[in-house]
Amino acid sequence: MTELATAPGALRQTVFGVEFESPVLLASGTCGYGQEYADLIPLDEIGGLVTKAVSVEPRVGNAPHRVAETPGGMINAIGLENVGLDVFRAEKLPWLDAHLDRAHVFVNVVGRTEEEYATVVAGLDEDAGFLGYEINVSCPNVKDGTMFGTDEAALAALVRRLRAATERPLVVKLTPNVADVGVYARICEDEGADGLSAINTFPGMVIDIERREPLIGNRSGGVSGPAILPMGVYATWRARQSCGLPILGIGGIRTGDDAIQYILAGACLVQIGTASFVDPDAAVDVNDGIARYLERHEVARLSDLVGTLVPGPTV
Repeated sequence: MTELATAPGALRQTVFGVEFESPVLLASGTCGYGQEYADLIPLDEIGGLVTKAVSVEPRVGNAPHRVAETPGGMINAIGLENVGLDVFRAEKLPWLDAHLDRAHVFVNVVGRTEEEYATVVAGLDEDAGFLGYEINVSCPNVKDGTMFGTDEAALAALVRRLRAATERPLVVKLTPNVADVGVYARICEDEGADGLSAINTFPGMVIDIERREPLIGNRSGGVSGPAILPMGVYATWRARQSCGLPILGIGGIRTGDDAIQYILAGACLVQIGTASFVDPDAAVDVNDGIARYLERHEVARLSDLVGTLVPGPTV
């Protein structure tokens, strides 16, 4: 197991009413349900993780191939494959509750209808082992996966419904595939969300030119990795200009300096996804890189940096 360098107190962040040991979390869909990474990195010494998606019924996902490399990242069309609510409660949550003490867990929730989202939240809400929910309204590689994330009225109704269903932290994972992500950030805030995850993957396609067929079985998929870093930073900045909710920055983060870009743009926490496929230690390295940045710039607390991008003209 990789040893995590001792994180100075300066990295600790209080968000959603709890203290995060580190601002670095593992992103949904890249770390399974946590147990898969337990022998690779010290989960309790990073901020936490977001589980693989949970839907009411199990999902088998899309046909292979599901993942392929792209210039500057990768494309995936897993199709939200997951064990379903009942198995998650019976097998996955008990492990998280028993093995994680300081790391905080968010459960990524998906559904085809308001009712399905609400059923998952209601089914989990009395259970131990997790802090809150990340509501996935932005998956580009399943049919209607961005329906709620790109329709203002539908998003407002969903967040309102889920806010009434739980007192746990409710974080909405935004899609970048809208004209102005700030509009959707404000909707989430107005309807009672506690935070935002910005952003999900971008839709894309890779073609096998010898076979003249898409390389991904689903034809299209979600593009992630270093290539989307500037778009993720921009979406985080736009969301910060538009609302006051805590933001979890996601997209293309490989180093501490990448994470600092998100933090300056307005994120208080960050998530590591694609980088973990290249190097399972990526979250550890990002955590240590953030600490080195604070030391180099003589910053006492990470919270002092959040949203401190030098003001300029609004675009």
